[in-house]
Amino acid sequence: MISSQRQSLDQCTFCCDQCETNSFCLGQGLSQEQLLGLRKVTRCIGPFKDGETVYKMEDSFKSLYIIQSGAVKIETVSQDGTNLVDGFFFRGDLIGLEAIGDQCYRHDAIALEETHVCELPFEQFESLCSFMPKLQHKIFTLLGQKIRNTNETIMHGRYLSADKRLLLFFLMLCQKNVIQRSDNTACIHLPMSKGDIASYLGLRPESLSRALSKLQSTGLIRNHPKRIELLNVDMLCQSGTGGETNRSQHDDCRLSTQSKAEYL
Repeated sequence: MISSQRQSLDQCTFCCDQCETNSFCLGQGLSQEQLLGLRKVTRCIGPFKDGETVYKMEDSFKSLYIIQSGAVKIETVSQDGTNLVDGFFFRGDLIGLEAIGDQCYRHDAIALEETHVCELPFEQFESLCSFMPKLQHKIFTLLGQKIRNTNETIMHGRYLSADKRLLLFFLMLCQKNVIQRSDNTACIHLPMSKGDIASYLGLRPESLSRALSKLQSTGLIRNHPKRIELLNVDMLCQSGTGGETNRSQHDDCRLSTQSKAEYL
């Protein structure tokens, strides 16, 4: 039993050391002793293939999951049986937060491509947070971000046009998985389907298609089945963030296109 636990810890340590999310993991900033405590309760699982579930709606809530590689969508079902996409998550993102304080998950978490995750059993993780203020602070920060993102999504659905919603969606992806190809162009990899994007933005598929065509006709993007080329990053950032009124968001967008590694 001891040798089995030791092997599990060694595997997890290797997994953490080799992980591409190491620089922005929950363990970033912890002492070596605290990091070891976190690794002891963490389990690396995967790969999940495209379409496989990390967890299912109505499963008992037991764990949070950090995405090591790949991409995940969370999805629920409306009263009329329609699948509704509530979010997309990428390398370094934490999923399962919405189930904290509940007895079960309220979404399906579905891999969009080959995906590996770190599992954090919540009871053990909660105990760690009680004597690791930095870890607890990170969870509070993530919960706050999730609330803000939910509120922004609701506001966008009420007041913004289809092409504006799509621009903001591209800006969100800019912060996740864009490669800078030249001075003012970039390329976004799309692991999700166009139908998933339409569902997430609260649009009909035909409305999304018209919005893509409009943005392409203005010279902002070039549309491909599984990727979007951004032909003018500066103009896209200004259009999506309201120009000078949101200068800091514009700068964040430019910075992300300059510093992110290729996601393909």
